[in-house]
Parts: sequence; structure tokens; C-alpha cells
Amino acid sequence: MKINPKCAAAVAAILGTRMGAAAAADQPAAPEPGTPTVGIQEVVVTAQRRSENAQDVPIAIQAFSADTLKELNVTSFDDLLRYLPNVAAPSSGPGQDQVFMRGVSAGSVATQSGGSINGFPNVAIYLDEQSGQLPGRNLDVYAADLERVEVLEGPQGTLFGAGAQAGVIRYITNKPKLNKTEASFTASYGTTAGGDPNSDITAVLNVPLITDTLAMRAVIYDDRRGGYINNLPSTFTRQPTDLGIHYANFPAGCAATGSCQVPPGSPVINNFALVRDAINPVTYQGLRVSALWNINDQWNALITQSYQDMDAEGVFYQMPLSSDGVALPRQSVTLFNPSWNKDRFENTALVINGKVGDLRLVYAGSYLVRNLDTQQDYTNYARGKYADYYQCHGADNGLAAMCFSPATTWTEKERNTHLSQELRLSTPDEWRLRGIVGAFWENLRIYDELNWNYKTMPPCTATVTFGCETDVGPQPGASVNNPAPIRGDNVGFFNDVKRGYTQTALFSSLDFDVLPKVLTVTAGTRYFHFDNEENGAVVGTFGAPGCYEAGLPPCLNNSTNINAENLRTTYKGFRSRANVTWHIVPDVLAYYTWSQGFRPGAFNRSAACYVPDAQGIPTYCSPLAYKSDDLTNNELGWKSELFNRRLQWNAAIYQEDWKNAQVSFFDPGVLGNVGFNTNGPDYRIRGLETSFIALLTEGLTAQGAVSWDSSEQTNSPFLIANNPALLANPASAAEFGKPVLVFGNPYGPLGTPAANAPPFQFNLRLRYQWVMSSYNLFAQAGTTHTAHSYTQFGSNPALSSGGAISTNQLRFENPAYTEYDASVGCGKDAWTAELYAQNLTNVIQSTWTSTAQFSLQQEITRPRVLGLRVGYKF
Repeated sequence: MKINPKCAAAVAAILGTRMGAAAAADQPAAPEPGTPTVGIQEVVVTAQRRSENAQDVPIAIQAFSADTLKELNVTSFDDLLRYLPNVAAPSSGPGQDQVFMRGVSAGSVATQSGGSINGFPNVAIYLDEQSGQLPGRNLDVYAADLERVEVLEGPQGTLFGAGAQAGVIRYITNKPKLNKTEASFTASYGTTAGGDPNSDITAVLNVPLITDTLAMRAVIYDDRRGGYINNLPSTFTRQPTDLGIHYANFPAGCAATGSCQVPPGSPVINNFALVRDAINPVTYQGLRVSALWNINDQWNALITQSYQDMDAEGVFYQMPLSSDGVALPRQSVTLFNPSWNKDRFENTALVINGKVGDLRLVYAGSYLVRNLDTQQDYTNYARGKYADYYQCHGADNGLAAMCFSPATTWTEKERNTHLSQELRLSTPDEWRLRGIVGAFWENLRIYDELNWNYKTMPPCTATVTFGCETDVGPQPGASVNNPAPIRGDNVGFFNDVKRGYTQTALFSSLDFDVLPKVLTVTAGTRYFHFDNEENGAVVGTFGAPGCYEAGLPPCLNNSTNINAENLRTTYKGFRSRANVTWHIVPDVLAYYTWSQGFRPGAFNRSAACYVPDAQGIPTYCSPLAYKSDDLTNNELGWKSELFNRRLQWNAAIYQEDWKNAQVSFFDPGVLGNVGFNTNGPDYRIRGLETSFIALLTEGLTAQGAVSWDSSEQTNSPFLIANNPALLANPASAAEFGKPVLVFGNPYGPLGTPAANAPPFQFNLRLRYQWVMSSYNLFAQAGTTHTAHSYTQFGSNPALSSGGAISTNQLRFENPAYTEYDASVGCGKDAWTAELYAQNLTNVIQSTWTSTAQFSLQQEITRPRVLGLRVGYKF
């Protein structure tokens, strides 16, 4: 059997996994038949802002070449995530992932209002040179015409800044080729188990415009993924067990005895008009155009314009029980309002490369604009602690007690702009003393308007003055996105916030070859200066006094002008790293890396005081601002290529110490009705990662990666009584400065594992390629496994109220699961065809269980996909 040269070139270009195991990714031309086997080829990465063999970089790297992404059928972030051991991403749907690496997570929060209240991510996502971080929402770049994806684990703060506290994911696009005309297209069609079909088409064109001087490259794509969640017929009936039913006060005085009932005549709603199958299709549509100008032998300029429009309809979770408590089949929900997430971004980028004497100069400037429009059904909030305040009233001035419709939504419009400028100067790579220095500036702005539309009581007007809730509006003088002085009749609470930061940084890194090509020491540092701010309004109708029967709108009784809070903070300092790299022999490297990561703090919308003592004085007041948290990594690793480069074996052992972790609380009935963030416990995370690539025989390659992760909480701070009002009362003064002990410690006990930190993950893949009757054939099979994990840090169950769902941050244990993939294909001349199966055994498991929308919901693995893909290269 004869091996085709093109097939041989692709043998090692398979799943990029742990660290330099990704070296199988980018392959040069294969040797002609009969020549000696050269083994696994190197992959070049730019993880240290210079081009290097991944096997020479003393950090943990996963890299996926264009060929690897194609072989794994990876086009979205959720596709990629399946092949990333030690990376977790709790998700509410495409573009709504919160990405964590190596277990550096204190929990994930609901998507709603993330632009206003969430902390900044601790994993940076880059599109070429542009950072795309946004609280609570990953930049889901469609993997069309990518050169590679790099995943850098551990703190990368020296070269990539504050967003890279725990790691970096980099999407590297293909660049124009100056003297080559080429084009390609791929198209696929497939089925989804229990859902609708899928289809996609991608076309690429590269055209030289001026020989040796100017070329253009363009890619366009349209990917339509069928839904698989069914909205089943259901009703929503209020119950005496609803936590807020006492606001209906029926019969009168029932609150004192806890015997309140649902008032007669309160409506029972249904969702019959919205019943249908496969309610969650996703469409990715986009275009990227780039032009490369070779100014002369030493200077060139690249400009790139990218557009992407993602439309995710419905929801991506299943509900074990309907809103009225009826057991549901898998892949089912009961929703009472349409839900969607529309996510659009455009990015303009300019990169200039040149030489100044012997030094290389790089300028990189980018401007990213991202617009989001989201609506989700929030009807189940009517079971919550305070919902009936907005929807029910007791007997009042001749009006009978009544509850109105529980059908509600939340809607969010969010705009993000991200302007960055970076200048880097580096020495030639062959110098014994090598260095890079740079300056960085960025301006990040978030414009977020979030409306909770759960007020269904009639609005107060000139003629309706009883049994009504007055509409709300922002305080005059607040810097809001929506200038309307009165919000809609159903808005019970809203955030209208403008926030962001301006960052300036200077960085440097030096490498010195103590023994050339044998022993190298590296040291680097970054000075950063953040100016962080937030303005706007946070407004609600609930409180004392509230907006019940408050006259003509707007009601400002619970309206906070954030501008007046003067939310301004500055963070500055140094974060550094050091490495020792030892090439024991040319193909075996050992390294030690010490690195620091940093994430800036942020703000809460307002401060309030909770947890009254025996005298009724609240003991704990939430902070207006919370501080940065810090991560220190110590890592020992090796990267090796053995047996004439037919076996690559890499591994790393690490310990990460995470201090002052940023945590989130939302616990109605215990800590108020407004979520807030603060700083909390410390964690120690220890782990081992290992991977291999083996060229077993001619045409047969095996590859795998395993990660073990052990995390534990190393301290257990309490909430501290900090309300100055305690000092004014002799009976309470002694409580000030002491732990609040009214309920269990909200930070959880010592030894609790970090959230979203599976202790064990692995993937394994076999690929065989051969030639038969001039057809290039392949067969491939793989498996991935993720162990159990917890969705929140260890305290949250203690803050649940009465066994009912009173918060959207309950703690759950996600189950372990294993998936299998397979594919077969052939190619001849310029044509290729492939049959593929993802999640072959149709494993449906929860990847993130939550109460984000006040019902038990399970974000599930995508059901089995069977498809056919064809391609042609011109």
C-alpha cells in the first residue's frame, strides 16, 4: 500500500493538545516516497511575541492549526472547548461563555446584566492583535480561514496584560499571499439528533494585485445550526408556596401566620402560541477582508476588516420540570416568551512591521465594536422572593386582592468598544541576549441597558391611583444610554450604565543564553496603570418607600444616580515572570516558569446594608468597589521528541496561588435583592498536564492529552460587620469589626474545591491515512472525557431560602461525561469529501446546571451530529 505524499504531510497535523504537543499542527511539504521519515514537524507560535517552535517555549501551549481545526470539525468556541483539557466555560449559549483555565474560578453568574455588574474576565480572548474581553460574554470568533488557534495556560500578564490573569486564547487569521492566486470553498449538510438539520458554506479567495507588492485575501461564511430544544405546552399557575405570595395578602393578615393563598381570579397563563420543536437554531454569518502591502524589503503593512453576525434563538438548556412541576423529557423546556441573543461585531486592525537597524518594530492598532441584543423568558421569577411585589396587591380601597400575569422577560442592549494601540521593538532571534520592549494603550467602554420587565401590576396614571405601581425613570443628571425620563410600564428594575477603563502599560522581556542552545534564562515585567470608572443609573420600584401607588411617573424613590457615587479607581504596579530553560539534549527541554497574573477590580451599582442584629441594625454593608485579585504560578515542565521525532511527550506540573478572589453574591432574603461582588477567599490549585503524539506506523498517528487538577480553598473569611451605624448604638457597638455569624459563612469552608474545576479531563484520537486507486483516504476516531465539577464556590447552598429557588446562584455538581467522535473521508485532485459524527453515542449531559432564570436548568452537550462535508481548492 503506497502512502500519498499529501497524506503523509498531514499525518501529524491532528488535534493540538497540551503544550507543545500541538507541534503536529502546521506541516511543511512531505518528503517524497522512499525518503527517510522526518517525524513530527514543528509548529511555529508567537506566544512570546516572536516566532518560535512551540517545543522551545517554556510555558504550556495548546495550538490548533487550520488542518487540525478542519479535522476536528471546529468552527465555534463551543466546538473548540471539547478538545481543551483544563479549560472550562459555563455557558448560556453561543457567545455567552465565561472561560476559565486551570480551575481559577469562584463560580459563574447569569448572563443578564453582566455588562453592568460582572467583573472582568480572567482569560483573555484575542483576534490577532485585538483583545476582545467583555464581562460574561466570550468573543465567539467563527473559525473560518484561520491559520491557527493558540491557547496559552497560566498567567500571561507580562506580554498580554490584565485580561490574561489565568491564560489567553488567540485566534490567528490567515494573511494574504503576495504572489499566489488561490481560492477554496467548503460546504456541509448534517442532522442533529432530536433536532433540525445543519448546513454551512465557506469561501476563500486570495488575489495578488501587484507582484511582490500588494495582495488581498477575503473569506465569507454562512453557518446555520439546527436547534434541538423543544418548547412543550405548559401552564403557569401561582402556588401558595411561591416565596412572595404574601404580597397579595390574601386572606388579609395572612403574612403573620404564613398561610397566604393565591387570590381568586388570578390568571393562569399558557404558552400554547409559542409551542414548537427545535427552538434554538444558531446562525453565524461573516466576512473578513485583508490587504497586505509590501512597502519595501524591510517594511510592510496589513489592514484587516472583519464582520460577524451571530443570531442564537431560544435557549440552550433543558428543564427537568415544567414551570408547574411536571416532569419533562430531555431536550425540553416550557417558555412563555420568545428568547434570543443577537451578537454582532466588527473589527478594524492595522499592523505595520519594519526594521530599525537590526531591530524589528511592530505597530498594532485595532478598533473593535460589539453590539448585543438579548431577551430571555423570566416567567419563573414569579416563584421568587420578591416577584409578587411587582405583580400582586392585597385588598385596597375597594379593590379585591389580585395577582396579575406572571409572564415576564428581561431585555438587554449592550454595546462594547475596544480601541488598542501597541508598539513593540525586538532584537533578532539569533542574538545571544535577546529582548523585547513595548508600550500598550487601550480604551475599553461598555454601554449597558438592562430592563427586568417583571412589573405586571397596572401602572399608576391620573385616573388609576389604587392597586397600581408607578413607572420608574433615572435620576436627573445620570449619564444614561436611554434618555427617556420614564421607562416602560413593565419595567420593575433597570440598569443603565456606562463603564470602562483606560489602561497604559510598558513591558519588557529579556532572554540570555547562558550556554547557547542549551541553557537560557528569561526575565520580564510589565508596568500597568488602570483608570477605571462607572456612571449611569440603577433604578427599581421595590423598597421602603417603594413605587406602589406613588402617583404620576416617574417614581424616583429607589433611583440611584451612579454618577453621584463617584465610582473611580486606579490600579497600578508591576507584574513579572521568570523562566529557566534547559535543553538537556537538542530534542529534550526542561523548564521552570514563575509568572504573575492580575485582574483589575470593578464596581457594584450601589451599596446597601443587610443582616440586622438583635436591635434591628444592619450589620454588613456591601462595597461600592471591589479590589483586584492576583495569581502566582510556579510550573515545572518538559517537552521532548524521541525515537527520531516519532514520539512527542510533554508535561507540566504546576501550583497556582490565587489571592483575594473576586466573588459574587445574589441572595434575596439574606443579602438583599441586588447582586453584588466583593473579594473573598484564597485558593491553591495544583495540577499535572501531560500529552503525547505518536507516529505508530506509516500513516497511523495517535494523540492524547490528560489533565489532573486539585484545587482547595485555603482560608475562610467571614463577612465583617462594617456598618458605622453599629457604633452609634451602645448595644451594638461591640459587633463592629467582628464576623457576621447570623448564618453560615458565605465564603464556604476550608478545603472546598474551586468552581468549574474538573479534577480530571482527557482526550484521545487515532487517525489513519492511506491511498487506494489514486484516492487519498482517511479514518479517524476520538474520545473526550470531563470529570464532575461544581458550578459555584462552596457557600451558596447555605444562602438558599426555604428549599425553593430564591437565587440564580445556587451551587450544583455537574456530572462526568464522555463523548465519542468519528470521521472518514477521501480526496482526489482538488476535491475532498468527509462523513463525520460528533457525539456519536448521543450523550446528553449537563455541562452547567444553574437557576439563572429562576428555574432548574441544565445547559447540555449538543446532541449527536452526523454530516457530510465537501471541499474544493482552485
